[in-house]
Amino acid sequence: MKHVAEEKTHNLTLAATDSAHEPDKRINALLRLTSAIETAISLDELLLLALSELATLIDVPYSVIALVEDDEQHISLVNTFPPRVAPPPHIALKDAPYLQQVIQSHQPVQIYDLEHAAVHPEMGRLITDEKLKSLLMIPLITQDRVIGILGLGVLNAPRHFANDEIATIRVLAGPLAAAISAFITTESAQRRSAELATLNDISAAVTSSLDTREVYLQVVRQLNEYFQVDAGSLLMRDENGDLHFVMTLEAGEEKLAGIHVPRGQGVVGHVAETQQYEIVPDAERDPRFYRQVSDAVGYQVKSILCVPMIVKGRTIGVIELLNKKNGPFIPEDAERLSRMAATVGVAIENARLFQQVTTGRDRFEAILNSTNDGILMADMYGTVVTANPTAARVLGVRDKDELIGKSVDALLELLRAQARETNAPAWIGESAANGMLDVVEFELANTQQPYWRHFALPVYDEYHGEIGRMLLFQDISIERELAQLRDDYTGMLVHDLRAPLTAIMNGIMMVQRGLGGPVSQQQRDLLGIAYTSSQTMLEMVNTLLDISKMEQGRLQLDISPISPYGLLDEVLTRLQASAHDNGIELVLRLPAALPPLEADRDKLNRILQNLVDNAIKFSPTGSTIMLSAGHLRATHQQITWLEHPGAEGEGPQTLPALSDDDWMVFWVTDHGSGIPKQYHERIFEKFGQVRGRKTRGTGLGLTFCKLAVESHGGSIWVESEEGQGSTFAFALPLNRTFDIG
Repeated sequence: MKHVAEEKTHNLTLAATDSAHEPDKRINALLRLTSAIETAISLDELLLLALSELATLIDVPYSVIALVEDDEQHISLVNTFPPRVAPPPHIALKDAPYLQQVIQSHQPVQIYDLEHAAVHPEMGRLITDEKLKSLLMIPLITQDRVIGILGLGVLNAPRHFANDEIATIRVLAGPLAAAISAFITTESAQRRSAELATLNDISAAVTSSLDTREVYLQVVRQLNEYFQVDAGSLLMRDENGDLHFVMTLEAGEEKLAGIHVPRGQGVVGHVAETQQYEIVPDAERDPRFYRQVSDAVGYQVKSILCVPMIVKGRTIGVIELLNKKNGPFIPEDAERLSRMAATVGVAIENARLFQQVTTGRDRFEAILNSTNDGILMADMYGTVVTANPTAARVLGVRDKDELIGKSVDALLELLRAQARETNAPAWIGESAANGMLDVVEFELANTQQPYWRHFALPVYDEYHGEIGRMLLFQDISIERELAQLRDDYTGMLVHDLRAPLTAIMNGIMMVQRGLGGPVSQQQRDLLGIAYTSSQTMLEMVNTLLDISKMEQGRLQLDISPISPYGLLDEVLTRLQASAHDNGIELVLRLPAALPPLEADRDKLNRILQNLVDNAIKFSPTGSTIMLSAGHLRATHQQITWLEHPGAEGEGPQTLPALSDDDWMVFWVTDHGSGIPKQYHERIFEKFGQVRGRKTRGTGLGLTFCKLAVESHGGSIWVESEEGQGSTFAFALPLNRTFDIG
């Protein structure tokens, strides 16, 4: 008998049985799995829903998903049904031949009798703590790569899984694998984007202040918020190697000022000495835990993440985060914090160096000569009194002494003439509101560091009297490269999303037409919802692609004569139901004799729909949104309205600089919460949004509007004050000749 069982175990061909599931059962499972893919807001939710459906479909009591790790040498259990409280750690694939066979062959494997199969103990721990009798393993494949394994287990008696059962599971595993891959890719991109945004905020905070305490405060506050921890600390190392708490934030309150940790003591001392990060999941059990500090303030330390800040090979301090709120610290957290620590360390070191300026001329010169940022110091008359070599290199002179005595305004004018491009960064509105003025980014030709950011800060004496200006030139070449990588990555991701979305929509459409069997009215309604949601996602993907094409100047316009009346009627009809559901009235107000215009009808339709949809999102119930258009003529810097829908004072009150021509102006006016002035430019940037708003979107709608309007030779703008509603308007030339070849 044992010999027979072993033969069954090693026979990895798929045994056929006469059992078969009814077609509608499979279709229902596919529908529910599709719904789970479309509606799940997290990978864990998707996996739990999918495992539940698959286990029910095949009538097995246990199901599991394990994903191959990035090194492709290990595999980790990520979800089970029923759920497990404490999944086991990952195992090496070399210790699990059956799992390795599934991954290498891209084919299912079933083990009929697990009790007599040569299953490695580690593999058994990975699969389940239950006493499984039989196990079916299906590869999760996307883009010809196995990203994980779906396991279905039987508890009571051994069972052969039928060919049609295996075929059904394989069909369902395809879209599930694509969805898992998309979730993983999206979450990775979001984490990287958030990391870059946090670093940008930290850099802005550091460069906007010479007060080291303020720098420390902003750094810890940003890190605590990003990593979602109870408390965080910055410890700086003195010349003896002791670590001093320079900033600790617990629940927003500063603590531990002046407390120090002797050299080599505690987890922080170990990290400072070894220059390697440490994760301590249970601080009380770690012999290195320096409890004197936590006991002094009555704070319970449960878990610790600590990384060194290294500048030019020297540990200047450490960053310590305590008690992560949403789970344990993981190596990915440590790697992220280490990357941030490199930037933070340099920024803090620069801030500390700047503060030493007041100690004497010699130290001041040392700071200027050692920093990688270009620095000019000017007096109250705008004359350069101090400069460093980096500033000389940026301004194109051999020696910094050549800058002394020159006019700052003249030097900046010369720099603008040499720069290939100049523009304000996306966050200039916020920065200007906070006192950082004249912030520009520019590109210099024929230099190893082509991209720079320039801004000026006031310099005060000890009585807080302004005595001059400090002009800084910050090398942002790497920052630009990272931004380009992010855009390239987003473009690649969008292209990869179109194929699975199209496949899902085609599958739903075929099921709706009855190709998989009879479809009830309720099923048809659910399929309609699924198809509409997929279509919405595909439109989002197409918006990203259109934005990319317009940024590169590759989008061709389909120009045709358009009646503004018909265009606005279409928009009103399409969004009337959405407005009604939100208790909002849409009003169309037009003059009697608007001329037709030559434009891309689809693009204008999408522009207006985006503007109206935004107005609906941010308008209170019971309010009114007005859609209007007018015809004006611009001549010699004089504006004359030829056709206007209402009384004086309605519509846009300011107009951008318009060339001599006839212009058609469209606008959408709401009575919502309004937009602070510092965000008026940023909201048109890609992914730019107003902070603090409860209703959030992708941050791409207004970017599309801006690029689409500009591709027609027009201009778009917003008039708004916080709490006073908003008017979004755009103007299109009526007599422009388009190249549509």
